[in-house]
Amino acid sequence: MEYNPHYPTILPEFFALSFVFVLNILIPVSAILTARMLTLRRWLPHTLAFLWVFFSPITLAILATPAMAPGEEAGPGDGMILLPVLTEIPVVLVVYALTLIYLRLTRQISSASHSPS
Repeated sequence: MEYNPHYPTILPEFFALSFVFVLNILIPVSAILTARMLTLRRWLPHTLAFLWVFFSPITLAILATPAMAPGEEAGPGDGMILLPVLTEIPVVLVVYALTLIYLRLTRQISSASHSPS
């Protein structure tokens, strides 16, 4: 993956891929931490985190796909950079959902144990 001046990208491919990978993990973690501090609209950070992870391949495509001349067609391997992110998305969303379920269950159990009998 070397830079080709005839096909410029917004970010180099390796940097854009690393950037999206890291953000796909940090944004859900920050949503969990932010939602724990909120009293109203606790669903909003989780919604934004889900949307980010769901649409991150589009962001990666915008950042790392090279610009081409108007009459030029894409080659067979031009979308291959999106495959790692497309495989990361289900993993991140499943772990995120399981974490939210776990936090919800532990909060209900702790509130039930602290309630007066």
